[in-house]
Amino acid sequence: MKAENTEIIKAYYDANPQMEWDRTDESRIEFIITSRMLNRYIKEGDKVLDIGGGPGRYSIWLASRGCDVTLFDLSEGNVRFAENKAAELGVRLKTICGNALDNDLYPDEYYDHILVMGPMYHIFDEEERRTVINNALAYLKPNGKIYIAFINLFAGVMYYMDEWLQGFKAELDSGNGYAECICNNTSWEGRAFTEARFASLPEIKSFCNSFGLKQLTMFGQEGFLACQLTHIEALEEPHRSTWIEYAYRMCEIEDYLIMSSHIMYIGEKC
Repeated sequence: MKAENTEIIKAYYDANPQMEWDRTDESRIEFIITSRMLNRYIKEGDKVLDIGGGPGRYSIWLASRGCDVTLFDLSEGNVRFAENKAAELGVRLKTICGNALDNDLYPDEYYDHILVMGPMYHIFDEEERRTVINNALAYLKPNGKIYIAFINLFAGVMYYMDEWLQGFKAELDSGNGYAECICNNTSWEGRAFTEARFASLPEIKSFCNSFGLKQLTMFGQEGFLACQLTHIEALEEPHRSTWIEYAYRMCEIEDYLIMSSHIMYIGEKC
């Protein structure tokens, strides 16, 4: 990763741990669907490494369920926030602060599950993305599970559909190449909320399937609700839960994956 990009990304998260914590609140659709999928595989007592785990939303949730969890994140602000939040909530959490590309930072331990829920959002170089996954797999037990999250290429379009319809024209007029990428279904990278990468579904599938893993599933972390998130989040019950339940039931159907802002691959190490 270019040094300047690393510093931009680190500075963004250092300044915004509370915002990222709130974005992944346990009442939000992304967390509800993702946690239900993780619950299929991760059990009490399992050892978990959370790479790019941000301010610790999933790490702390898993630790509270009796898992042995290590949070590994680039941002000092995120790590400090996670440590303070874990102490506040009375859960045990181990932490590492540094770059997931640096194999020397990984603890000399083996894990039942490794989450990679941040690095693929920001690393532009393919070989570096592969390095992160290979680093993770080196510390994953045989038959262990890896969870790799991506920002979907179409997430930018769905953001404008959901929150700012008038902003889409300015995005296309900016000349940043996003318009061509969405029309050609090719991944885009550049300045978004920070330096970020929006991956096409064909690339996600090809990338994840190149590591010799057994694919267990691939799912949309918001289901088919991404272009209406703010409206669904604001609904009164039972309407809100009805939409979320159907989004969860359909989140693994491949034809609907591009309707989600974030896509997660779950694979098993053979």
